[in-house]
Amino acid sequence: MRHLPILALLLLPATAGAADPAKTMFDVELGTRFLYPACARGEDTMTKRHCYAESLTAKTAWGAEQYHLFYPHTSSTPWARGEMMVEVVNGIIEAIHINTWGIQGQGTALETLTKKYGPPARSRSETIKAHRSRYPSKFAEWDFKDFTVKLDGTTTTIDWGRITLATQRYQNMRK
Repeated sequence: MRHLPILALLLLPATAGAADPAKTMFDVELGTRFLYPACARGEDTMTKRHCYAESLTAKTAWGAEQYHLFYPHTSSTPWARGEMMVEVVNGIIEAIHINTWGIQGQGTALETLTKKYGPPARSRSETIKAHRSRYPSKFAEWDFKDFTVKLDGTTTTIDWGRITLATQRYQNMRK
């Protein structure tokens, strides 16, 4: 019993700095410091840890550093594809872009995001003639006080889509 106050003090810092699940995807959180290591030689999409491809790091026109961040994949996220792109400004993660399987994964991705964030603020379906698809692409957006979430069912082709979590600061930088 006398150790209970000490145990409570030890647990306090762990709970006080807990990640915000709404701003987190695959254990990467918006608004936190980018502290991931570079991948070891030969380490890539089948990694068991978070790491970035050092040779693919780039600087954007709006001043962010882009990192291709590999993360452990699980069978519970069949819509996720490849690595994620993380945009960092002054060491802080301002945007997270997660690739999806396009038309094939958009329904599951939308369902997952709706479970996590509720109904989207805006959504639409559109058959994109340039993609030569009979199936419509789904687009959805969620707005929160200090960040947004966006689903593009398809991007460049029918088998590529994207989910983006972005801070308001990032949105303002892009304007």
